[in-house]
Amino acid sequence: MPWRGLITSQTKTTKSIDRNLGKTFRYYFWILVLVLLAWPGPLAAQDQSDRQHIVYFEGTTQELEIYKIYGRHEGPTIMVMGGIQGDEPGGFMSADLYVDMALKRGNLIVVPRANFKSIILSERGPDGDMNRKFAEVKEMDPDRDRVEIIKNLMAESDLFLNLHDGSGFFRTVWEDNMANPTRYGQCIIADAEVYVNKKTGQEIHLGDEARRAVELINEDITEERYKFSFANHDTLNEDSIHKEQRKSATFYALTELGIPAFGIETSKQLPSLEMKIHQHNLAVNAFMRIYGVIPEQPRINLDPPILQYMVISVNGQLPVAVADGQTLMIAPGDSVEVVHIGANYDRGLSVDVLGVGSLNDIRMPLVIEKATKVIARKDNDTFGQIALRLLPADSIDTTPKLLLASQVEPVGAGAGWLPGMTLPPMNPPESTETAAKPTLTLKELDKAGPAIAAAGSLASLEAEQNLSGQGGAAPITPVNGVTGFILEVDGQRVILRPSETLTLRQGAKVTMVDLETVSPLPPDTVMNLRGFVGRPGDTTGNDKGTTADTSKNMIPRFAMDLHGRRVYQLGAEHGPQLLAAAYLELSEPRLRSVTLEANGIEKVLALGQRWGLKPGTQVTVKEVLLDNRLELTNPRYTLGGRSFSPSLPQTLTMPSIAVSLAVFTDEDLAGKVVLFPINK
Repeated sequence: MPWRGLITSQTKTTKSIDRNLGKTFRYYFWILVLVLLAWPGPLAAQDQSDRQHIVYFEGTTQELEIYKIYGRHEGPTIMVMGGIQGDEPGGFMSADLYVDMALKRGNLIVVPRANFKSIILSERGPDGDMNRKFAEVKEMDPDRDRVEIIKNLMAESDLFLNLHDGSGFFRTVWEDNMANPTRYGQCIIADAEVYVNKKTGQEIHLGDEARRAVELINEDITEERYKFSFANHDTLNEDSIHKEQRKSATFYALTELGIPAFGIETSKQLPSLEMKIHQHNLAVNAFMRIYGVIPEQPRINLDPPILQYMVISVNGQLPVAVADGQTLMIAPGDSVEVVHIGANYDRGLSVDVLGVGSLNDIRMPLVIEKATKVIARKDNDTFGQIALRLLPADSIDTTPKLLLASQVEPVGAGAGWLPGMTLPPMNPPESTETAAKPTLTLKELDKAGPAIAAAGSLASLEAEQNLSGQGGAAPITPVNGVTGFILEVDGQRVILRPSETLTLRQGAKVTMVDLETVSPLPPDTVMNLRGFVGRPGDTTGNDKGTTADTSKNMIPRFAMDLHGRRVYQLGAEHGPQLLAAAYLELSEPRLRSVTLEANGIEKVLALGQRWGLKPGTQVTVKEVLLDNRLELTNPRYTLGGRSFSPSLPQTLTMPSIAVSLAVFTDEDLAGKVVLFPINK
């Protein structure tokens, strides 16, 4: 199968060795190879696949998570999408398993939950069928933005697979009401037997590919009634009974982008959800095999979801951890925000404050005027809750209070559980009520686990500064005598004020120079970057004078990893007491936008967006920006896999095929935008 896309691999290749080398040379060559492989150097890095995780509309019912997984060797790109219709769990739960896959060859774009709102509600389309909006979608349609994002992702792909659960069983001849040509289950659907790309004239043999996939799938299905078939909807034919499919995602991918596209349908009448997921996996794996994308097989994990705790902030104060079944007492009119969900799953989670807000209230400050509950969902499965009750109106003390749960089941290790984490400390048994603490000591943070510490710390991260280190004209307020942390970042002096966050690129070198103070600090006060061991064997935790290489010296389990942010605490510490803290956020280089100009029109393309231009058009690349105010270091740009000068502006010629304009910084792929040909 020819590779249709132009994906740039980030891994290095080694030159082949002439088989006719003399025996002596080969002997020493392989000795050298074995030594190099054993040495912890650059060769070891080739075992790491590259990936991107992009989240749009985070914390809303329109949340759209995208995972791009790049193999260690070049190959085609397959896009796998599930959950465009939320009452078809086999599709979105199968797609979710591919998120954590590593690839030896080729690439995957995975969209596990194309329509999160429909999944939460377990409905086909609460705002209309999203899979009928790819031909035309109204300006104010709630699904519009996600449809456009999905179209952009298709343009980066060589094959599009849309995972569904369909009714009944597809049969080429009528058997009964549930098994006939109008049913969808247990088949691979295409819009034609052969499609001729109207722009290039290339033939796409959909039927041949689908039948080859069916053959591979059926090798692992023993029961005859559950075997797959190929269903040609013949969508372009005026006599087709499936004309509505002209509005679908697969039809758009085939006819507008010229890539093979298939709907994979397991039957809603299969006896178990696990069987649906497994057969979706068989189908996706079959196409990966056909296209030469070499995977590691994902594991089906159907452990029941377990709520460990919710991290809740009241009136913007330091959050508290509330275990499943506990009650949080608050004052009428308090603002409550669920900033984190601790569970044995990482994805597909949402919370709903009943009677307030929307279906997904994660990280949404909501004013509470009456008693209610906060329920946690994994996709459409409600798996835990905490209660919000109101303090009496005449209460003198309106500090939030945490009541003991009547029953709290022990929590075991799970997919989202961090090593060494324990349950948040509970109230002493002799008391049924205790005020939520406004602060936590280092020892308490450690007991609560890294995720609790992360939530508590990140809630106060309001002031962020760039590498200039300037805090503006506002007066500097000492915190226990500390006014700043003096650092050198890649040789540049920075003063980081208490509670501020400094966003750095992954790989920056940070030297802890000293503490800036206005009064003497207690003896033995140390400057400690948590997650970094500056002096091996030193038990004081004092990192003053040491340099951290953030690409390899930071210990991941100490990262305050909250909602995709990797933050490390920099503290002035005296024993167990935290005198003052600031934060270093490590950010992978990620493309924010590319500014282009063609035909006198300037266009700013965000990550993954596309622009249609006539072949031969002169396109000028004017500016490239990264997220989080990061700077491009050692930039490299490619168009269709071919490098061009990093000195901008740079003028290029639009080719006659769709191409990716890729941006690299320090050999890391920051992201891509897409240029595609148009005739007008």
